[in-house]
Amino acid sequence: MNWTRASRLPLIQQLLRTGHADFCEILIDNFFLVPPVELRRALGDVPVAFHIMHSRFLERDDTTLAAMASRLRLLARELKPLYISDHLLRFTVEGREVPIFPELEYGRVYEHTRQRVGLWQEMLGTQVYFENYPSLLETGREQPAFFEALVADTGMGVLFDLSNAICAWRNCGVKPEAWARLLPGVTHFHAGGYDVLPEPSTAFDTHGGELAGDTLLLMQETLAQARQATTLCIERDRDVGFEAWSRNLVAAREWGGRHAQ
Repeated sequence: MNWTRASRLPLIQQLLRTGHADFCEILIDNFFLVPPVELRRALGDVPVAFHIMHSRFLERDDTTLAAMASRLRLLARELKPLYISDHLLRFTVEGREVPIFPELEYGRVYEHTRQRVGLWQEMLGTQVYFENYPSLLETGREQPAFFEALVADTGMGVLFDLSNAICAWRNCGVKPEAWARLLPGVTHFHAGGYDVLPEPSTAFDTHGGELAGDTLLLMQETLAQARQATTLCIERDRDVGFEAWSRNLVAAREWGGRHAQ
């Protein structure tokens, strides 16, 4: 499960105490300045992972990025996360902030992305796992090959988001099988609810609602192939409550087996 804000700590602790989850992925951006001893006190001995949303490592200047990396290394040294993950996406278009983070133009940015992934991993002193994007447009068809090349050239890991892959399939026809060459080596997974707007039919990754049937089916099929699978984080960021989240976690365990957390 994912912990995104301090106010949800009692719910996180309840889900851990009842055994519905046995590790916690922290959206570390929102706890950046919290002393690691306080985070450990809040979660006890539960294994944790770090998920980064706003590193902006593709766009941020090196000096600022190095300062961020220094803090993340300190947190990692104290909390020993199972993994550190991030995103391959844009935060600006022609220098302007945008409300929805656009997907990369894969055919134009490979060399820049390769260099920045290498630099970010070097700064953090560890392999970073990058999450696949819930593609909206035709450019999403290029995403699996882009990830394959980056894995080969940089040694980065892949955090495979099952529901994002379903969104991409629904929106631009990228079948989950397009990721087949990468999946056997993937160790860490995400899944969450998504919403569909009717006109035109568009799937958005929202982390709200129940896990969809196609997500659960892909979960079952994928984890059966992923020989090194270690964790599956069930994300919930809307309509958050014990009954709803625990229901998602129970469903994920039934379909995904022991990895669902």
